[in-house]
Amino acid sequence: MVNGNRAMRVRVGIVGCGSIGTEICEAIDHDELEMELIFLIDKHPERIRELVNRLKRRPKITRSGSEGLSEMLDAVDLVIECASQDAVREYVIPALHAGKDVMIMSVGALICDEGLFEEIVNIARAGGSRVYIPSGAIAGLDGLKSGAIGSIESVELRTRKPPRGFAGNTYLRAQGVELSVIEHEETLFVGPARDAVRYFPENVNVAASLSIAGIGPDSTMVKIIADPTIAENVHEIEVKGEFGKLFVRVENVPSPMNPKTSHLAALSAIATLRGITYPVRVGT
Repeated sequence: MVNGNRAMRVRVGIVGCGSIGTEICEAIDHDELEMELIFLIDKHPERIRELVNRLKRRPKITRSGSEGLSEMLDAVDLVIECASQDAVREYVIPALHAGKDVMIMSVGALICDEGLFEEIVNIARAGGSRVYIPSGAIAGLDGLKSGAIGSIESVELRTRKPPRGFAGNTYLRAQGVELSVIEHEETLFVGPARDAVRYFPENVNVAASLSIAGIGPDSTMVKIIADPTIAENVHEIEVKGEFGKLFVRVENVPSPMNPKTSHLAALSAIATLRGITYPVRVGT
């Protein structure tokens, strides 16, 4: 387990070499974290090559799939998933069964894959592993978690992004939405977080995090807007409950590698990793 011996560097395996995986690898490579990168997995070999060529200390193992996963898990303390919702079940579950700690970035899988969240909790509890879910591209989760100790009446998320941030979305294609012709803000979706994450898996993982921290995926309401007049990814969270009211607005710079993802999501992951090895924890 990660928390066992802080005198040693945490040995890490990363699944996913996209924008978030790349920033985490570079943070490890630049000694921003007390960690050592042991393996990299990505279904696109060219992504692995591109990332490895940017690192001073290259990982010992690279793979384009889960072959030999049990042996790779033996060599690490922590597995970081930042690939896709499908990768959560494929890699996180075996890692937990092997007694490893995990960090999950594709949080949407926890509300879209029925029973997965409960399965993860049960395996982690039985094996004494830790499951880390960063705040991602939003703020206010600490307040929501605290408020949920009492009663929460409502949780609403309004996400507003430039149209290009939704490029390639299959749900919008099926609905006949032409992103390239949007000239004024257009509402793309209104509904519960469970559906929002299912239809927009690359855009609103934050809705899943809010659901888990608060009142669940069927009661957390989400509105998604394409707005050609903005350059940022904007998330507004409004919570009402016994504690009072909470309103948070975050204007995120999109990741230079992937406009669907906010740069803050990668920074949140790195901050979470730093907190694993740092002796003082600030916040709820």
